[in-house]
Amino acid sequence: MTNQSKEFQVVVIGGGPGGYVAAIRAAQLGLAVAVIEREKMGGVCLNWGCIPTKALLQSAHLYTEMAKAAHFGLRAEKLSFHFPDVIKHSRTVADQMASGVDFLMKKNKIPVIAGNAIFQDKNTIQVQDKDAKVIETISSKYFIIATGARPRPLPFLPFDQDKVLSSREAMVLEAVPQKLAIIGAGAIGIEFADIYSSMGSEVTVIEALPHLLPNEDKDSSKTLERSFQKRKIQFHTSTKVLSAKVSKQVELTLQDSENKEISIQVDKVIVGIGVMPNTESLGIDHLGIKTSKNFIDVDSYYRSTLTNIYAIGDCIATPLLAHVASSEGIRAAEHISIQEGNPHNLHFDFLNYEAIPGCTYCHPEVASVGLTEDKAKKLGLEYAVGKFPYTANGRARAVGDSEGFVKILHEKKTGAILGAHIVGTSATEMINEITLAANAELTIHNLARSIHAHPTISETIMEAAEASLGHAIHI
Repeated sequence: MTNQSKEFQVVVIGGGPGGYVAAIRAAQLGLAVAVIEREKMGGVCLNWGCIPTKALLQSAHLYTEMAKAAHFGLRAEKLSFHFPDVIKHSRTVADQMASGVDFLMKKNKIPVIAGNAIFQDKNTIQVQDKDAKVIETISSKYFIIATGARPRPLPFLPFDQDKVLSSREAMVLEAVPQKLAIIGAGAIGIEFADIYSSMGSEVTVIEALPHLLPNEDKDSSKTLERSFQKRKIQFHTSTKVLSAKVSKQVELTLQDSENKEISIQVDKVIVGIGVMPNTESLGIDHLGIKTSKNFIDVDSYYRSTLTNIYAIGDCIATPLLAHVASSEGIRAAEHISIQEGNPHNLHFDFLNYEAIPGCTYCHPEVASVGLTEDKAKKLGLEYAVGKFPYTANGRARAVGDSEGFVKILHEKKTGAILGAHIVGTSATEMINEITLAANAELTIHNLARSIHAHPTISETIMEAAEASLGHAIHI
């Protein structure tokens, strides 16, 4: 293909949930926009993260539910699964979603150029193929970098796509490993622990911090730990991985909080200790764009130190979540439109990072927004807590899934909602109600007095709000 030169008003680098959403919003605002993407549209989230893992989790959850059919007076005999078909379903869902993004690009008349983008100057990039051959040279007044991030390996345990796996390889295994270790008990690690334990693996989770899901409220972490213990999922918290030997199996040497060493042998290891931003090959260093640990420094409008070059999503140091990337992408596109004369009379609204929902889609589900109780204490806030158990909710009892609770914190003086933590079925859906309330600056009284349909799981939110005010009805 011969080198061609093209010009746009906005070029988005990366077609993930931040990039493609930014591109669509820019197109809606009448800007001439293009997307550069080196793999499939949809990025990690649609292809190798959020979406396919939820398909795997649904298969695992449905399998365990079918095993409990007798509880509902049903019979499910000779229950089994075919793991390649479980993986196939997950990949089919991911491919369908990626195709949907391709359709949206065509619908909005946004050209997608395949390749790697490398900055030549602040208004010019080269697009190269996988062999570093220049395909096109593209000029643009503005750029939005949305290149995302990739799994971070342990220094002494590099990914080998066989025994030592990142989240990407973990979702396309040919068979269920008999013994599996997962290093890191954040959302990624916990979700894979749920999937493979449900499918029959002997799972061991290793976490350096004192609790599973260490960023969650301690009540949520402890409830999940009790659930995992019931399911015989082993876990070692306050434990470091000292070394590893990879041969026919993987031998991990661990050190617990008392400096005692433990050795375990497993068939495969999933490393889920975090991610590293994909910024090192963009050529931004020679432009003078500042970074911190490879995350691009941006202002409150998502502009880098070169103000025509914006950055959003997992390549900046904001919460590494797909929904955050999408929200940032919309705002970056709108700010560019404002810079271009604001023909749509936009008012820039800053993203409220104090009310970002976080979800882990294991069973029981875990979701939260706002402050943990420990954080509220450290800030010296005068707060009240309301907690309502799923065991007291009729719908949870009826569906046979009454493990969990809703916990809400509010400021005593103003009634402002400070934080909420939900463990249990539908938690990842229900957290959005409290997120909306917090962003709309509703009070705990609004939640408590908002009529919830009966019987629903979401009644637990109303009940927890009532409990925080001291007049719970059903506990």
